[in-house]
Amino acid sequence: MKRSELKTSQQVIDDASRQDPAFRAEWDRTAFAREVALRIVRYRADNELTQTALARRVGMTQSVIARLESGDQPPSIATLAKLSKGTGMVFDVKISHGEVEIVAA
Repeated sequence: MKRSELKTSQQVIDDASRQDPAFRAEWDRTAFAREVALRIVRYRADNELTQTALARRVGMTQSVIARLESGDQPPSIATLAKLSKGTGMVFDVKISHGEVEIVAA
């Protein structure tokens, strides 16, 4: 198979979402946590920080940073506040109809 014939990650996710309702439900459930995880990873990369260095900066442990970066479980508002205070990251959160999302970059 040629590289040009491979599906993009978004195409794979879209296909799985259409074919598997359980996958779609889990993907939707973890959307907020994944967005937070991506922001943390991006911040660490941009600032050349290890998980441990970031943890020290925000007053958490390395294992907490690792769990946040996994994107499996949504962080609490208190955790987002700690991250924001220690890093300057902004999390504009919208809570509506039982859903939580980040609305601004």
